[in-house]
Amino acid sequence: MTTVFEFMLAARQGELQALENLAVTSELVSAVSHTIHSLQRERGFSNLHLGGIQSRFAEGLRQLSAQSQTDILALRACFDHLNQYSRCSADRIRLLNRVALAVYLLDDLPRLRQKIEDQLITADESIQSFTHLINALLAVVFEAADTAVDPHITRALVALFNFMQAKELAGQARAIGVVGFISGYFEPALRDKMQFLDAGQQRCLEIFSEFADPVFRAQWSDYEQQDIHSQIAQLKGVAERTTPATPVSPQLAEIWFDLASQRIDWMKTMEQEQTTRLRALCAEKIQIAQHDLENHSTLLSRLALLDAPTPFPTARLFNVQAVALGSSPADNPGAQLGRSILDLLHAQTIRLQAMSIEMEAARHALSERKTIERAKSELMRQHNLKEEAAYAHMQKQAMNQGAKLVDIAHAILSDQPLPHRKPRS
Repeated sequence: MTTVFEFMLAARQGELQALENLAVTSELVSAVSHTIHSLQRERGFSNLHLGGIQSRFAEGLRQLSAQSQTDILALRACFDHLNQYSRCSADRIRLLNRVALAVYLLDDLPRLRQKIEDQLITADESIQSFTHLINALLAVVFEAADTAVDPHITRALVALFNFMQAKELAGQARAIGVVGFISGYFEPALRDKMQFLDAGQQRCLEIFSEFADPVFRAQWSDYEQQDIHSQIAQLKGVAERTTPATPVSPQLAEIWFDLASQRIDWMKTMEQEQTTRLRALCAEKIQIAQHDLENHSTLLSRLALLDAPTPFPTARLFNVQAVALGSSPADNPGAQLGRSILDLLHAQTIRLQAMSIEMEAARHALSERKTIERAKSELMRQHNLKEEAAYAHMQKQAMNQGAKLVDIAHAILSDQPLPHRKPRS
């Protein structure tokens, strides 16, 4: 029969294995980050090419496509490793399903590129295709965060995912801005889209600030004070005021693209620092878990010896580093062994409960996002709305009712009346 020692060791070994799985996932997240950034740049240059500024940007687009393909090959290697490493891992079913969708869309990318090169596709269609692929890759990061078992790593993943999402929304805004400025004015649908993207960035950056390491939080706060943000805001103001009767010069498209690219490139640098820290955090946690497991094994094996018949019935107490603390002639081996095992189980229970409490806060942010996304999809399905229209509807209801966005989402999904505004006290 399996002994209590073996069950306790199996529990610790399970924790170590889960951390090792996270280390593999973290490498995957880093590769996803590189690939998304390459695709974001390719999407931006594709719009310039499709907008008729092809003489200057056609060669740049070809180079970016080649760089994207290099990053995609590295990502596919990570996907293969994940598949081999995670075989029969029940907690990664959703993650592997997300990877499957991403691989399907990556396989279709050469066809999209050919259409762009031959100008057989509109700028809006190009944006939608690239965005669909990038969102599929972001979903991989989301599921990685949702399957993490360590609270500190989960918080880091939640912060990173929301920062990556904010960067992607900034990339979409860059692409939409190019379309508007090239045409000379922003029609109402484009203006609404820009406002939708701005609101989404703000929401993601708020969650990032809640869960990010204080160093990254301060780093982003400092960057937001730089002049480039005011310059981008000025161009957004210009876009808001454009009309068919008062168009602007198409040359503003390149100025907008350059400013937006500077911001996105800086976000990429900060994103890379976060992925580096994530991998280092995984390595630290694995080292601690291995050390604890070794101490645990030593302690339990020595405690087991106390239960064996011996001509010297003196019980000895060991700490988790297996260092003798002393002996008590009054204790018999059986009593000492039982108390030591219970102490170990109690300590492990307390530690796991503390981890669970920390995990709950980070998972709550992921759960709220799932609820909002589900409610948005439901509105799109019921009323045949586009994504930005559905989200704008939810935002307006939240503002009118003085409620949180997630409360509006819950009401939509449960088909209940929307929450009423609370009276001011």
